[in-house]
Amino acid sequence: MATVKAFIRTTTKGNNVNIRFRLSDGRNIQLFHKSEITVNPEIWDSKKETIKAKVLYHDTERNNFNNSIAERKNVMLQVYNRQPNKESITTELFETEIDKALYPEKYLSPKDLNTLFKYIANFIEEAPNRKDKTTGRPLAYNNIQQYRATEKHLKAFAKSIRKKDFDFYDIDQDFYDKFVEYLQSEITVVENKITKVLKESFTQNSVGKHIRVLKLMLNEAKKHGCNTNPYYSNFHVFTEEIDTIYLDENELQQLKDTDFSKIPHLDRVRDWFLLLAWTGCRFSDLEKVAKTDIKDGFITFRQQKTNNKVVIPLHPVVLEILEKYDYNLPTAITNQRFNEYIKNAAKIAGINGTETMTRTVGGKLITEKFEKYEQISSHTGRRSFCTNMYKRGLPTLMIMSISGHRTEKSFLKYIKVRQEEHAEMMKKEWEKMYK
Repeated sequence: MATVKAFIRTTTKGNNVNIRFRLSDGRNIQLFHKSEITVNPEIWDSKKETIKAKVLYHDTERNNFNNSIAERKNVMLQVYNRQPNKESITTELFETEIDKALYPEKYLSPKDLNTLFKYIANFIEEAPNRKDKTTGRPLAYNNIQQYRATEKHLKAFAKSIRKKDFDFYDIDQDFYDKFVEYLQSEITVVENKITKVLKESFTQNSVGKHIRVLKLMLNEAKKHGCNTNPYYSNFHVFTEEIDTIYLDENELQQLKDTDFSKIPHLDRVRDWFLLLAWTGCRFSDLEKVAKTDIKDGFITFRQQKTNNKVVIPLHPVVLEILEKYDYNLPTAITNQRFNEYIKNAAKIAGINGTETMTRTVGGKLITEKFEKYEQISSHTGRRSFCTNMYKRGLPTLMIMSISGHRTEKSFLKYIKVRQEEHAEMMKKEWEKMYK
């Protein structure tokens, strides 16, 4: 019976090295595979073929690493067991077959994926095997869901114009104009004299998101030789800076002081939100604010989205919350449920007042008014951190090093200071300068 062992060839300290695998089947068959999975030799347990148990390592990343080792072993065994003549397999052939199993899209003939929907179906099916170009990690679940959403709307659009599929040379300016018009339109149906909305008009940014994903798919199809039509590169991706809110320090204190002891789930959500608002973390990194990442008054971890390392000082509010849970935070809930609960918590805390939002919906600029608590979400926490620290006068680069923003342009999108607040800040600075 075949077995697979993971190992490393070097004991050089410092740099990461590739994990290698050896498949053995009796005395005569020894096949090798060099993977793209890397590890620091200092933390590699050669006997258990995992990260050393005593090494300080984030639980999620440890599990992901160990799972990747187990999954690769499983792929190797599946590839080996499919071979009809096992004694004639060479390591070179074995490597090729493993690569085919991991990245089948590389070996598909362009004629097999010669229409838009055929290619997109394969693109989504193989998405879990691809790596994020920035982090080198498998694509996030949200990325794949966005691909599915774009596919869904493309198929609905095709149905609306009585098409089952598109040849790649159908993807031209006329296609683009009609698809954008479809995304911007509201589709209704009348049943028993009652009008039902089947599809709402999309905002400018939502339209842009679907165009961006479509261009990504078409670009990948070009790389694989399926799409030879270059026109998609001219498609404009809509973006719009919209009004968003933040909570100032008084409002954060107001939320903190509200007694939620009789509503435990809102108590936990309020605490999670305050952690975001005083660390600048994304919701996806919330679980990383754990005991193992805290040392000498700082939280250190790598961000899930960008793989950036951040070192965050412990704000008194953060320290108070961590101590409340004995440094073992409750298991985080879904982002959707979090956003629902934090609105309820903010409403109870009296965070109200009217907010005005102007944005493009269905190709038309509209202005709407909302209660402030209705606009609060998990991302409001990160936005509040950046804005409040900016208002405190901390240098932009200092705040960026904590929030993990790579460019000042992306950081400044988070600063939600009104013109009146800017004027007040300048007035205070002038009072200091011209005493």
